[in-house]
Amino acid sequence: MSKKKLGFSLLLALLLVGMFSTAAFARSPLGFSATQNSDNTFKVTFKGLATDAAGTVFTVTVRDAANAVVDTRDVTTDSSKAGTYTTPVLTVNARYNIELTYKDKTDIVASSSVVVADYSNIEGAKAYVDHTTNYQNSNETGFEGLSKNIGKTDLHARQNMHGSYQNNTNSCASCHQTHTGEDDMLLFRDGAYSTCAACHDGTMGANNVFDAPKKDSVAGTFGGTHDGNMSIHLTDGTVDVKAAPGGNHSETGAWGEEFSCASCHNPHGSDSAANLKTDPAGWITLENKITDDKTNGGMKFVDRAVYEKTALPPKNVGDYILVRETVFTLADVNANAFFKRNGVPAGSTVISTYRWDYKGEKAKYIQDSSLWIRSDGNHAGPTNTVLKAAGVEKPATDNFVYVWKDGFAYSKPGDTTAKAIDTATFLIGASVDEVSNLYDYFDSNSTTYVVDSGVQMSKFCASCHTDYLSATRTNETGVFSVAHRHQTNTDRLTCVRCHYAHGTDATIMKDSLDKDLTALTAAGGKFAGDKDAALDYLKDPNPSSALKRYTGMAVCFGCHDGSIANDETTWSNYSPLQPGVKQ
Repeated sequence: MSKKKLGFSLLLALLLVGMFSTAAFARSPLGFSATQNSDNTFKVTFKGLATDAAGTVFTVTVRDAANAVVDTRDVTTDSSKAGTYTTPVLTVNARYNIELTYKDKTDIVASSSVVVADYSNIEGAKAYVDHTTNYQNSNETGFEGLSKNIGKTDLHARQNMHGSYQNNTNSCASCHQTHTGEDDMLLFRDGAYSTCAACHDGTMGANNVFDAPKKDSVAGTFGGTHDGNMSIHLTDGTVDVKAAPGGNHSETGAWGEEFSCASCHNPHGSDSAANLKTDPAGWITLENKITDDKTNGGMKFVDRAVYEKTALPPKNVGDYILVRETVFTLADVNANAFFKRNGVPAGSTVISTYRWDYKGEKAKYIQDSSLWIRSDGNHAGPTNTVLKAAGVEKPATDNFVYVWKDGFAYSKPGDTTAKAIDTATFLIGASVDEVSNLYDYFDSNSTTYVVDSGVQMSKFCASCHTDYLSATRTNETGVFSVAHRHQTNTDRLTCVRCHYAHGTDATIMKDSLDKDLTALTAAGGKFAGDKDAALDYLKDPNPSSALKRYTGMAVCFGCHDGSIANDETTWSNYSPLQPGVKQ
C-alpha cells in the first residue's frame, strides 16, 4: 500500500495524506485494504462477496512480527456489504500483519502485511512511501491516479497499462519500481501474483479476479471457498509449471519455472484475447519432429517446403505445413472466414497454415488459423517466421501482406511474390479471439460463432496440459503419456466448454441443465429461496472440482443424456445443445 505526502509543512502533509492515500494492495477477493493514518493507525476497509449478505460478521486481527495478537475486533458489514475498522496506534518502522476471517471461522480470507511509516520524516518537496517496505516510491508505482487517469484529457491520460504504449508512456511505473523493486524484475510487489492482485483484487477499478464472474465467463474466479469445494489454478508461486496434469514433470526449460499469473498472461500485451500468451511453455524453441506418426510437440518449423493445395501430403510430414492456393472469386474468399475478415481481394495468391488432424485412418491436413509468431523472444536475433524464394527472405510490402494473427500471407492480384515462395521457417502459436459469449467458441449455430477459436483456446491450455490436446478419442495420444481422450482439438469440445481458467466452486457451478445458484434459487426454481440447499446440490463431491463448470459429472450428463433410459427417476437434459449453448 502506498501513500502520498507533500513536504511544504507537516500540517499540509498530514492534510494531504487523507486526500491522496490509496488502498493497500492485497491478494483478496473482498477489496481488502489497510491505509495508514497520520496518527500511525491504519484504516482497514473491505466488502463482502456477492454471495455474502449485508450484516455478515467478520473478524479483523492485527498481529506483530512475532505473530502475537495486537488487537482483534468483530466487524459487521453495512447495507452495502462494506466493513471498516481502525487499528490501535502502531510502532513506527515495525511490521504487522492484518488478517480478515469470517466470524468463528479459522480460514484467513484476506490479509495485508504493512510497515508503519514515520510521518514526521518529510523528505524533499514530494515523497511517496510504500507501507509494505517503507521504501520511497518516487515513481508512484501502484497509484490509482497513475493507472486509471479517470477524467483526464491530457496526453498522459488514459494510457494503456498492458501494451500498446505511447511514446511518452508512464505506464511502466504502474508495476515497476526502478530502484526499490521487491523482486528481480523490479516489480513493486514480490512476484507476479502479488503484483497482479494489487489491482485485480477489486481495489483499483480493474477486473476483479476474485469476485463472482460475469455470465459466460471463461475465467471463473479465484475467490472460491473451501466450503464450496473450490479448485483454482495455483498462481501464487506455490507450484511449478511441471505440476500441470498432462505435461512434462521434469525441470526442463519453462517446466521448471514458478507457475504464476505471468505463466498464462503477458502483462505487456498480446495478440490474443485477455493478454493470453501465444506460447506459454516455450514450444516454439523446439523443432517439430514426427516419428512413427507421433509428434514431439515442437512448434518450430525450419526450412519447410510450401505445398500446393491441390497436392497436400497424404502422410504426416509435420504438425503444421504451409499451403499455397489462389482464391479466384469472392466466393473463394468468403469460404475461408479468416480470408474474409481480413479483406483478401479476389484473385489473390495465399500461403496459409494447415494442420495434421490426427484421426487414425481418417487423418489428413486441414485448414488452420494459428498465429505466426514473429520472434522467439531473442531481441538481438532476426524475425523468426520468414517466407523465402530461392533462399531470399520476402518481407511484407504494399502488395505482399502478412496476416500474422491468422497465420497466412497473400499477394494481391498482379503481385507474384506468393507464387515464388518455395520454403519457409515459421513458429506456430495460439491466438484466441475476443468473443461476446462463451458459446461463440464452440456453437457453430450461433450467429457470433468464431470458427477455430475453440481450437486455439485448447491449444493454449495444451501448452502446459500437453497430452490433453487430442483430435480423436479412438486413438492413444500424448507426448508425455498415451491414452484415449476427449476430442479437444475441435471447437466443439474446447477446454473452456467444461472448465474455467482461474477457478470454480459451488457458487458458480451449474447442473446438467445449465442451472446455476441464481437460477436454482429463483422463484419457480428447484430450490426457490433456499440458498443453502442449492449450494449443497451444486457442491462438487470430488476432492478436487478440477476447475469444472459443472458439478460432479453433470457435464457428462449434459452431452450424453441420450444414452440413458428416460424414466420417472431420470433427470433428463432434453436439449441436445447443452451444456453451455445459448438457448
